[in-house]
Amino acid sequence: MERLRAGDPEQIGPWQIVNRLGSGGMGLVYLGTNGTRAAAIKVVRNHLLEDPTSRTRLAREVESLKKAKSSFIAEIVGSDVAGSPAWIATKFVDGPSLKTLIDNEGPMDEAHWIFLAQGLAEALSAVHKAGIIHRDVKPSNILMSADGPKLIDFGISFSNEATSLTRTGLVAGTPAWLAPEQFENREMTDAIDNFALGSVLFFAATGAAPWGSDDSSVAQVMRRILSDDPDLKKLSQIQKSIISKLLEKDPKKRLTASSTIDLLGIKEAKKLKVETPKIERIEEVTPKPNKKKFLIRAALGSAFVAVVAFAFLSHGTSKSTDKVVTNSTKTTAAEIKWSGKFLGDSTSQTGKGNTYKLYVCDQGISAGSLQISGGSTSATSKPTVNVINSDPTCGSGFDTIFVKGIVPDSGSATYSLTGKTSTGQAVSYEYSVSKV
Repeated sequence: MERLRAGDPEQIGPWQIVNRLGSGGMGLVYLGTNGTRAAAIKVVRNHLLEDPTSRTRLAREVESLKKAKSSFIAEIVGSDVAGSPAWIATKFVDGPSLKTLIDNEGPMDEAHWIFLAQGLAEALSAVHKAGIIHRDVKPSNILMSADGPKLIDFGISFSNEATSLTRTGLVAGTPAWLAPEQFENREMTDAIDNFALGSVLFFAATGAAPWGSDDSSVAQVMRRILSDDPDLKKLSQIQKSIISKLLEKDPKKRLTASSTIDLLGIKEAKKLKVETPKIERIEEVTPKPNKKKFLIRAALGSAFVAVVAFAFLSHGTSKSTDKVVTNSTKTTAAEIKWSGKFLGDSTSQTGKGNTYKLYVCDQGISAGSLQISGGSTSATSKPTVNVINSDPTCGSGFDTIFVKGIVPDSGSATYSLTGKTSTGQAVSYEYSVSKV
């Protein structure tokens, strides 16, 4: 920890700031207290939120992360991305990073290694089931508490930068912990996290990274990751069987996080307690954000993108007032009011009539790939989707995605809208609509 410096805040949200914990690509990290609780609070750098829609993407992925239930993920305890400054608080983890632990104590014995492997695999399995790719799994983003490893710092997953080699030669993420497809500008899937898991477990077992250190040149690391096989001679049999499958060059052949748990298959490992040395911790802590009045794609997989500007999405009352012939009920179509909302948006879109019409802004959407599921999807009431490029709703150069359907008679109907961009990136939006 570091003492606070001139200009550091005394209070962030409900948290009284005590110390600095470190800094990273997304912002400064502080230790804050609120009564009897302690949290790591990351203040997000302003330039990452210059595009208003970035705040919604942060908010949407925070909401998804809250659904990722695992005792091996640092828990989000508060956030305010709409505020100034924007901040995300996670439960404070009292322990050194895996990097610090191994650098000071040396490689783990097999029993503790199994405990680590099982914990990290469970964390990634939960994250992937929530539709999120971490994209920066490395020893410094794993904190070692008395209860086991805690996966932190989802900063790059919230960034508008994809974790791949861009056309300008920039790499988002630490090269020594990337997967082959991240250097080849291929479609990103959660398999990149699984490859990184293999590299991390190799490091924990041997004390060295399989492809070079964090300060190795990108060219050197890239060549090794793309062409070389890891040297597994120092590993035990169970370590070889797990790590070799995680470090498959072909993502389709790579072991998944959930399959890693099955292969380990040693429940007793859960009972182990990792005794961490008393080492001062100066690691980064998990970044994650909150909500605002805009909408953007929730990326389930990520192709390389440098910094992409997304559309500004106006909020509030929808302009849709489609007039529909009244049914046999006493309430006429003109009297029916409805409210709809996309997941992650803080403001509902509203209108009148038997039909609703909602919209979300994005870029490069393949209109033919979009499909709607959920709610009431019979042939007569299934919602329709339409994409208009450069519509005034979202502005020039952007796609306005309209969804239209029948307002439910009672309760709320929830739908999922899925598809791909023109480059093959998977996108997903969830919305609900109800009569009010």
